[in-house]
Amino acid sequence: MKPGLLSVTFRNLSAREIISLARRAGLTGIEWGGDVHAPPGDHANAAEIGRMTRDAGMEVSAYGSYYRLGHEDTGPFEAILEATRALQTDIVRVWTGKEGSETADPAYREIVAKDGRRVAELAEEAGVRIACEWHANTLTDTADSAERLFQAVDHPNFLTFWQPRNLRPTEFSLADMDTA
Repeated sequence: MKPGLLSVTFRNLSAREIISLARRAGLTGIEWGGDVHAPPGDHANAAEIGRMTRDAGMEVSAYGSYYRLGHEDTGPFEAILEATRALQTDIVRVWTGKEGSETADPAYREIVAKDGRRVAELAEEAGVRIACEWHANTLTDTADSAERLFQAVDHPNFLTFWQPRNLRPTEFSLADMDTA
């Protein structure tokens, strides 16, 4: 385990300021977010952020995309992959849809799973791994739903970043982590 941070924690700061703070804190990595700091399509900027991070003695631990499986309006995924490669990281974080497990019907689950397989294959060809965001109102909002999604995607390059759920007791998070 390596200590790091997500740039989106400091959306209002520049990449240089975040790198400086992370370095002073003794962190070893930064996951750069695609919403503000390294948006897809600006590959020169992503390459520069990656270089600055490495020059500061840290690694780009992942690219935090805001791509949502099953939703073309958050892509194209190929641009996300290009930004990931420009940052020189081999992990891209994606979201598992826009609908929570309680309301998602089987047809929606299949759309998300099919896109999960597609992006896992594209990423694998590029030497990049997919890591799913665990978040409310997605198909990874519970460990059970996440497990169903991973079985449906059925691809070795489709992985997860686990995180505790907001506003849930510690006991819930520990049990959830054991399942993940």
